[in-house]
Amino acid sequence: MAKLIENIRDLADVESIEKTSLSEQNLPNSGYDAIARWAEKTPDKIAIYGLRTGTADEVPSTLTYREFFQQMNQFANLMNSLGVGPEDTISLLLPIIPEAHICLWGGSAAGIVNPINSFLEVDHLVGILKSARAKVIVGCHPSISPDGWGKIETIKDQLPDLKTIIQIGGERRDFDGGVMNFESAIAGQPNDRLLNGRKIHPDDIAAYFHTGGTTGVPKLARHTHKGHMLHSFVLSKMLAPEAENTSLVGVPLFHVGGATCGGLYPLSYGQSVVMLHPDGFRSPIVIRDFYRNAERFGATSLGGVPAIWSALLNIPSDGIDLGKVTYAMVGGAPLSVEVAKAVNDKLGLPMVEGWGMTETHGFAAYTPLAGRHKVGSVGIRTPYTEMKIVELDSAGGVSRECNPDEIGVLLVRGPQIIAGYLDDRHNVGSWVNGDWLNTGDLARIDEDGYLWITGRAKDTIIRGGHNIDPALIEDVLYAHEGIELAAAIGRPDQRVGEIPVAFVQMKTGVEFNEDDLKDYVRDRIQERAANPAEIVAVEEMPLTGVGKIFKPALRLDITQRIFQRELEAAVKSGVSISVSVNNHKVYGTMATIKVSADDPERAEAAALLCEDRLAGYAVRFEVTTS
Repeated sequence: MAKLIENIRDLADVESIEKTSLSEQNLPNSGYDAIARWAEKTPDKIAIYGLRTGTADEVPSTLTYREFFQQMNQFANLMNSLGVGPEDTISLLLPIIPEAHICLWGGSAAGIVNPINSFLEVDHLVGILKSARAKVIVGCHPSISPDGWGKIETIKDQLPDLKTIIQIGGERRDFDGGVMNFESAIAGQPNDRLLNGRKIHPDDIAAYFHTGGTTGVPKLARHTHKGHMLHSFVLSKMLAPEAENTSLVGVPLFHVGGATCGGLYPLSYGQSVVMLHPDGFRSPIVIRDFYRNAERFGATSLGGVPAIWSALLNIPSDGIDLGKVTYAMVGGAPLSVEVAKAVNDKLGLPMVEGWGMTETHGFAAYTPLAGRHKVGSVGIRTPYTEMKIVELDSAGGVSRECNPDEIGVLLVRGPQIIAGYLDDRHNVGSWVNGDWLNTGDLARIDEDGYLWITGRAKDTIIRGGHNIDPALIEDVLYAHEGIELAAAIGRPDQRVGEIPVAFVQMKTGVEFNEDDLKDYVRDRIQERAANPAEIVAVEEMPLTGVGKIFKPALRLDITQRIFQRELEAAVKSGVSISVSVNNHKVYGTMATIKVSADDPERAEAAALLCEDRLAGYAVRFEVTTS
């Protein structure tokens, strides 16, 4: 019998766990079943705290595990009464509120749930809802979150499969104008069992999570119940599964960060979650009162994307008791080494990083809390997930596997990987050699099995954890009569990781005007996050040997430009700054800053200022003086 591993320390522990087959781990069949266990075991324990204002003095709403499970049953039974079966879709346009978890895990016991970002533009929402063939849509009253409900009313007539709309909050009513009130509707349903009598199979589809960005063609990833339960299990081994743990949630539930990492995992292990505000970290109040809420709820971990940690470093924590917090976590985008160190200096907490995708149901690599922490690495692979770094050939196949510490394309496979995309067209080119998922990330794995993300082979721009398809920007630019070539890429940003910028090559004789081009794009792209913050003109676009635009060169170019501008604006006269950015065999990209001045002391002072100014970027750099 394999050795029992409570908390993973290294890759050897991962391999030891894998000596026991996944079927022998006796995992719950579904999130519904996992929560049912805790409703029986600790019925009076608070499962979910809900805040509507996010302030540290707000009295929260609460759901015990008994109440949580009862309302999950009621919602599932309501879906059953509306004719929802295991292959029907329940789309959720919901903010960060307790009802979202009720609908997610209760809904997945009746049909297939489809959480959606309500901040998306109407056309994009229609595309997702049509692809999912939504039979029921659940939204919330504008008094809870003002954005989504108006869009539901706008698009409902464009959805041929839609039968019922449910509104959370607002005036209680049984049915009015095609809209059913959530509270009234579930109140009449049995709360102690599932009326559909369904026995959920682990391989059944639990959810459709959309990916592919806030713009562009939506892709719906098919999450399985097995994938959800395995993800919760491996996180419990990487972290600490004690039921006394409490976590704060400011990440939306249409994202795996809020739904599975910050939601289903703790709820599957009898922990408590605090939903900080319907808008989560988008609310300035949540950032302002984050540490005070951590103190009063007895948070045992603190988490967020890199942009959130950069903001939290500026919030005072003196005099606040964070004694129960044992670690800080980060995911969603690469974290600056300096930010990780600053968190440790400020809060005295180790920063554990992880890597994952919508397609992996959440984290597929994680820094083991009980093991070695390598700042800048996203940890080791989780149990039952295979990873390898490869070099791909021109046809997209594997030409060879890379050596330790050699950068290549990251491939993953295993039962935690999605059951493909809903639309088969999106599966073309996504899988290599049969069942290996091409993540699109460039990475290396060191001799200890730690994964280091060094860049991306794919073009996707990740802004604050949201994906932006560069083709949307490029298509608009190519429609401009004066542009010959166009390319959109991500520019490093200290707050949100990346922001979109564009390079253009104008046609002969056409004058470049950045402001005019930005206005032109803005009029044609309604998604504000996708509008390029900068448009750069080049005389000649870098091309590959087959005539394609070579974007890696543009990424080095824009990084050099932004670093040069920022540092020149920061230093005093009499100091010269020279920035060069190049590929690096270990870190992917390395910026070299040379500082020179007649006075050595002035040069040293300027070098320290440069280090401070660049500390928040997820780009490795070195500063030298002369």
